[in-house]
Amino acid sequence: MRLVHVSYKYWPPDFGGELLASIERFQSFSAHGYATTVLTAGQPHFASRETRGGLQIHRSPVVHHSRAGRGLRRVVFWFWAALRLVLVKPDVVHFGSIPGLSFVNSNLVAFLLCGLAKYKGARTVVVHSLAESGTEVYRSRGWSGFWTKRFYRTVNSIVAVSPALHRGLALDFGSKVSLLPYGIRDDIFTSGSDCEREELRSAHQILPGNVVFACLGAVGRRKGFDVLAQAFAELAPAHPEWRLWVIGPRSRAESQDIDEREVAEVTNTLKGLANRVEFWGRLDERPTLSRILSACDVFVFPSRREGMGIAPLEAMAVGVPVVVSRIPGVTDLANVEGDTGLYVLPGDLAGLKAAMLRLGTDGEARQRMGARAAQTVREGFAWKQHITKWMRLYEGGEAEASAGHGRDPDLTPKP
Repeated sequence: MRLVHVSYKYWPPDFGGELLASIERFQSFSAHGYATTVLTAGQPHFASRETRGGLQIHRSPVVHHSRAGRGLRRVVFWFWAALRLVLVKPDVVHFGSIPGLSFVNSNLVAFLLCGLAKYKGARTVVVHSLAESGTEVYRSRGWSGFWTKRFYRTVNSIVAVSPALHRGLALDFGSKVSLLPYGIRDDIFTSGSDCEREELRSAHQILPGNVVFACLGAVGRRKGFDVLAQAFAELAPAHPEWRLWVIGPRSRAESQDIDEREVAEVTNTLKGLANRVEFWGRLDERPTLSRILSACDVFVFPSRREGMGIAPLEAMAVGVPVVVSRIPGVTDLANVEGDTGLYVLPGDLAGLKAAMLRLGTDGEARQRMGARAAQTVREGFAWKQHITKWMRLYEGGEAEASAGHGRDPDLTPKP
């Protein structure tokens, strides 16, 4: 089977959970004999063509590094991607990020490229991985909403990564919407040995008895970092043994989507705790990330908005209990209150502090919940079963409505 992935953004150099999850899936498909081609945007210092992880990567012309040049690069990408689709004969075209401009909606471009792919006889697939807002699963109003609907009605399969997204999309697009939550690379994210854990902690000045809280994701308000920073700053004076590890980009050099002014604002409360907070920055090496998470004690994920949070599942896979925002139909796919971790309401400073206190001061609870967390991921989010379901979808089969995950999607409130 020939699979073509069309995505303006690509990891590296771009950053994003769904982006990385897609690439890891495509690499697994390639290992299963799929001929996989990626059509993505040209980037400085990256070859126009290369083979990486079994994928044939083609990049559009870079054009120029200026702001005007980046805008022109998007327009060039539209026509370049269309030409590439004309020249190949794909069985499946999987759409990732498609760029727009102020006067051209991204979903208008996706709609046109989708029409071309279907004309070539290909099945077309798109993943919906993030709610537009707390009340809208996807942008359904206005000019942007019009083209989103046209694109989604044209594509053969829409994949929702959580019950909440699935339910909202199915109201408008019916049976073409499949629920396929993320799988976790359980061949990479495994609990490290005690020796490896202590060696890494020691190298980063973590003393016996210290408790390390960790978070993962782009530093900003959407991920709730402002609340986490405030909570840690208020609790730290009474708990000198606590440490905070922040993993993820916080500069434009690390991710083009970062708002550096916002980063400065949300990290301001930590200025007086520089010796107890370590910013790891962006980490692209997955085994390295696994080792770092394994060396932590508690994973904190107070996000305000998600499609399905991959980061807490990765932490759970290595045996770390989690504190996560309660976003029904999204975060409750894996975590069980009091069993694998704790819930807090998005933006709830008092609730987050209480959860951090509970796990930060109870080593026995951390051990018990961490062990159950790892078991939950192994049993419900194994990578092999995830890839099998995706292959079935690509080959024209139907994915399971519930995909074997979560509690009861019918209990999820309508978005």
